[in-house]
Amino acid sequence: MYEWSTPTLAGAAMAIGGLILLGGSVVLSSDPVGLVLMAFAGLLLLGFASYALLLRPRLRLATRPAPELTLRTIGGPRTYTPADIDRIRVRQLRRIGRHSHQLELDILREGADDPNPDAQTPDAQYPAGTLPDTTLVVLNRWDLGADPHEVADVLSEAGFVIER
Repeated sequence: MYEWSTPTLAGAAMAIGGLILLGGSVVLSSDPVGLVLMAFAGLLLLGFASYALLLRPRLRLATRPAPELTLRTIGGPRTYTPADIDRIRVRQLRRIGRHSHQLELDILREGADDPNPDAQTPDAQYPAGTLPDTTLVVLNRWDLGADPHEVADVLSEAGFVIER
């Protein structure tokens, strides 16, 4: 079993930073506008820390008896088999002069009708990633706590098809 999530130390550091900002807003209350801004920033950091620490593990791979991928979201964990996933790929994006990688999962909607009922091959009408009833899930290094390429390699070894 493999698990990926935001590093615990990063979530704890955000929580401590949020508490410091909240404490500073109370102690340094001579400026009302500054108090509100510091308190708001502290609450945002605490909320983000809660999100990072409570949604653990963000992604879990069970390889026995059959490969299953469990994705934990605010709505609860959802488990998918390779047949439930239309496409998995790693994208490289360039933003503000930096390269970042994201793991994209196109997940078929539960109970969706076959989008290619008359097609000779499964992807004749809709190539991978273009099916109308899919949900796109994007996970980056922050969510996974690891390089998305490494996660994709493990998923590929477990039997999930990775688009390269």
